[in-house]
Amino acid sequence: MKNSILKPIFRAIAASSLLGVVQAAQTQAFQRSAMEFVDAMGPGINIGNTFDVPNGDETEWGNPKVTRELIHAYKEKGFQAVRIPISWRKQFSREDPAHTIKPAFLERVKEVVDWCMEEDLVTIINIHHDGGDDGWPGAWLTIDGKHEEQAGEILKHLWTQIANTFRAYDERLIFEAFNEVRKAKRYAGVSGKQANQEDWGGQQAYFDVVNRYGRIFYEAVRATGGNNAKRYLMIPTYAAGFQPHTIRAWKTPNANDNHIIATIHCYEPGDFCLWGNRKAHDPAYAKQCLDRYFPVMKEHFIDKGIPLILGEVNATLRYYDAERLLPNHDARVRWVWQYVNEARKNRFAVVFWETGAGGMGEIDRRTCKWIHPSIIEAFIGAHKGTMTKEDAEKLAQSVKVSATVIYPKTDDVLRWKIGSDSYAKCWGQTMGFGNLNGNGVNSRYLSSDENGNLFIHTKGLGGNMLHQQFWADQSITAKRTFKAYVMTHEATPLAGRKLVFSLKALNGTTANVKGFLRIPGIKDQVHFGADIGQDGAFVVTPENPVVTVEIPLPAKTDAVWRENLSGGISAELQFFPGKWNEGKKLDCVMSPIRLK
Repeated sequence: MKNSILKPIFRAIAASSLLGVVQAAQTQAFQRSAMEFVDAMGPGINIGNTFDVPNGDETEWGNPKVTRELIHAYKEKGFQAVRIPISWRKQFSREDPAHTIKPAFLERVKEVVDWCMEEDLVTIINIHHDGGDDGWPGAWLTIDGKHEEQAGEILKHLWTQIANTFRAYDERLIFEAFNEVRKAKRYAGVSGKQANQEDWGGQQAYFDVVNRYGRIFYEAVRATGGNNAKRYLMIPTYAAGFQPHTIRAWKTPNANDNHIIATIHCYEPGDFCLWGNRKAHDPAYAKQCLDRYFPVMKEHFIDKGIPLILGEVNATLRYYDAERLLPNHDARVRWVWQYVNEARKNRFAVVFWETGAGGMGEIDRRTCKWIHPSIIEAFIGAHKGTMTKEDAEKLAQSVKVSATVIYPKTDDVLRWKIGSDSYAKCWGQTMGFGNLNGNGVNSRYLSSDENGNLFIHTKGLGGNMLHQQFWADQSITAKRTFKAYVMTHEATPLAGRKLVFSLKALNGTTANVKGFLRIPGIKDQVHFGADIGQDGAFVVTPENPVVTVEIPLPAKTDAVWRENLSGGISAELQFFPGKWNEGKKLDCVMSPIRLK
């Protein structure tokens, strides 16, 4: 649905819904226990890699700003809860004794929370990358043997301000104390032998610090009164860990308060979800992994009347083949259905971890279209109990990619793709567009669509040049960059042929492209284009917004375009918004490359 259609509807909803928030706040008694509330919560999704960006710019990791349309897309798909991870480390001054949060940032968070309330979504907000391996002063919520008292004061001050901001909101808004708080990496630890080591499992001294932080959070929120006196509060284990000894170390800040929720992040099996290279789903192996942890979670939380939310769950996209053309969509569908089904048997609620791009990106946040709808449908169906195992298997079979039907036959031989899991050996720079170098160029100013078009958009900033290299070497393993995806195509002799693409100016802008391609079998780089004002320049303007670029290939060469050239082709492109030092913005689109 177009934004222009949705916006008047959203305005009408907002007028009535926000009034409803206030009225509900006045009448809602938070009468249900936290266990009853979580039982009814429904499937949730994270707005990951956005407000949790440590430097405070929600677009820095490649996602656009959160929109009202995105929140609507969550609700329309069937989600009933949203978790908004938020990093606050750049939003206050360490030198300010009150640690006052920047009003504009708090207002922006409030805006997104209000959109979630308008959609009647249970909404979780937290303090996210303020705790982590880097430690003080960046990750101020630390365990380092030096700054725990200061960290506790900051935690109290921040949550007092956040809680007061949302004091009147009803029970649909949950506060989560923090994220994965753990030992600072450089801290040698109580043993003196842990310097420069991560510690995700923890030990009793570290558990005590995290439990203390949980009490500080609890007391700060409750002290603000209003609906916060009874608000549902969510507190993680050490590092949000799921190991049995970590689970058993978690302590409630008040055993008489039945509005407390425990939370854990559990990516299992780990070698399928995160750190390994397991591509296929093995249900027996997956159950073995879950059976190590789920019974302990149930015993320590559910059986004691404390609800549990698994706050981050997903499995990264992998590929069955070396060319990375056969994604394991079917395995992920089978896995997520089994995982969530087992979780619901144990009365755990589950929140899906979603990043907008990369191996755990499931929705294009620019268009609000689902990238891999099958895994989302399996997740929601398992959580709501509306999808059987047989239904899940049919869905998995429907998205299994055949080795003989990878892509439809087209004249395109090269397509552009953002959001792969590679960035090694890829590099870009801008001259004036935010002074970016390296991989930040990729995620901020370039994007692609499902048809293989490459969009160049500097978001209103003026500058001189954007320069980007692209690799289609499918053996590269890294994240968040571009990859040229070679289309299925019969082997074709290249001698005397042309590579053809179009460049189109958008929104009344000017653009020029030049660069070169490296093609296996052709010794020299294949260059095209020139600077504006020179012969051979490919320039688009408001008056002439489209140009067709034809790149002649050598007349004498034995090179052929095989079915797959992904192992060796690469490109280097430069985009200019005009003559040097004119300081104009870039806004254009480059089509896939065709063989003529």
